[in-house]
Amino acid sequence: MLVKQSTARNLLVFMTQSADHVSGLTGASLTITASKDGGAFGSISPTVTERGSGWYSLALTASHTDTLGDLALHITASSADPADLVRQVVAALPGESVALTAVDTAAVADKLLGRSLAGGADGGRVVRDALRAIRNKTELAAGTLTVYAEDDSTPAWTAAVTQATRDPLTAIDPA
Repeated sequence: MLVKQSTARNLLVFMTQSADHVSGLTGASLTITASKDGGAFGSISPTVTERGSGWYSLALTASHTDTLGDLALHITASSADPADLVRQVVAALPGESVALTAVDTAAVADKLLGRSLAGGADGGRVVRDALRAIRNKTELAAGTLTVYAEDDSTPAWTAAVTQATRDPLTAIDPA
């Protein structure tokens, strides 16, 4: 089960009577220790509410769930078999929207520009090169089209061009 980081959460635990290892134990006072992300176990004191038939609700607070990774709980009580729970603490739950920082947003945009037009990979004929042909300087000379990088002086890619005799276009410079 996933638990969102730094979020209060109720967990149910079943305490079994040590006399028969089957029946639920009622009226118990629970002792709970926790390990966060593989760290040493330490005592915690969440609010414990008996729900009946051996079931207890543990009200974990945001401070109990503040560390990413495994949250392991070891629960004991007099006349009870010990119980253990492990939950995975995550930054966001599946389906939640996540706000990206400006740096993250820029990284996504840069990654998109380097994706293949054919899809499924990086490199080859990429989105950046397709956009260069409509925004950056281009030159047409001796049957070769040169598309320049964003500085309008460094060639980014070239293509062979067949021209009709009446086609006088020799350059496009949007600068």
